[in-house]
Amino acid sequence: MLYIIFAALAAYPIGSVSSAVIISKAVYGEDIREHGSGNAGATNMMRIHGKKAGAAVLLCDFSKGLICVAAAKLLTVYGGAPWATVFVAGFFAQLGHTFPVFFGFRGGKGVATAAGAAFAIMPLTALLLFALFAVIVGAFRFVSLASGVCAALYPLLAYFLNGKEYFVFAACCSALMALKHIPNFIRLLDGRESKISN
Repeated sequence: MLYIIFAALAAYPIGSVSSAVIISKAVYGEDIREHGSGNAGATNMMRIHGKKAGAAVLLCDFSKGLICVAAAKLLTVYGGAPWATVFVAGFFAQLGHTFPVFFGFRGGKGVATAAGAAFAIMPLTALLLFALFAVIVGAFRFVSLASGVCAALYPLLAYFLNGKEYFVFAACCSALMALKHIPNFIRLLDGRESKISN
């Protein structure tokens, strides 16, 4: 139990380091949350400041989930921590990104951070979702649509490819992503959601 508590307490502040806010303030002198969709994530960063800025945020956010899970896995190997420690680290990294304690709990939607955690925990499942995400974005140009479809399929793939305990973890991560995407889903249904440019 102590390992699990430690994983949560360590992963949450790491996840709370919002690269979008930090980069936008340091490089562009503004808070990305005051522009575009108001989201502190890679897609909004790309729309406002270009592909390089978006890619930098994507890489940083992905790395947060990856690093937290990798550290937790080391605890299971060398410290005797239960495997649940890995799931807790991945989820709390995403939770920190979504509701960052350092930035007024106004964060991103958690997709990239969840993807980093998923890749570290179940790489085949993550790669299949990456491929599906790319196909949907390429075909329809809606990041929110791709995120929603992948969030819906994530728990199912985790269950069939990895097992029941992975399903629970994936379902929690997907629920958090879906919650943050509700305004996007409403705009998709109303035909008001913005596409990304080529």
